[in-house]
Amino acid sequence: MIFRPARHSDLNAIVSLAVESVSQNPLPVKIDQLAMKEMAESLINPAHFIWVTEVDGNVVAAVAAQAGKSFWYRGLQVSVLLYYSRYPRAGLPLLREFAQWCKGRSGVKVAVIELEPTTDPRLLKFMRRLGFTRESANLCYVRQPNV
Repeated sequence: MIFRPARHSDLNAIVSLAVESVSQNPLPVKIDQLAMKEMAESLINPAHFIWVTEVDGNVVAAVAAQAGKSFWYRGLQVSVLLYYSRYPRAGLPLLREFAQWCKGRSGVKVAVIELEPTTDPRLLKFMRRLGFTRESANLCYVRQPNV
């Protein structure tokens, strides 16, 4: 397995992973693959984080996060947009790299990752070991489709 920063040539594979990820526990919304690709492309920039795992020339995992100025405090907040792996353990080194990336940038004051209700407890434990220890409730309003 090769763990590396994403390249423009990875965009279609990243979108494929993103579509697969949001299809696991889908919301009643229309998936926009063009928007995913445009966002992923904008993240291929040192100000943001987007890494992939490659196996035999194929991208099998990705972690993508966007950094931006905080509304509440001086500094940056980083929000994880995508973390998904088709292979067991192929995403863990990416999450480890992401944690190091956040800690290595003094401007980053808060990094947020939302975990689905069905998240494997081992991932929660792993993220806590990486320093993601502050928990908070996350409630979402989801517009129901017209019936």
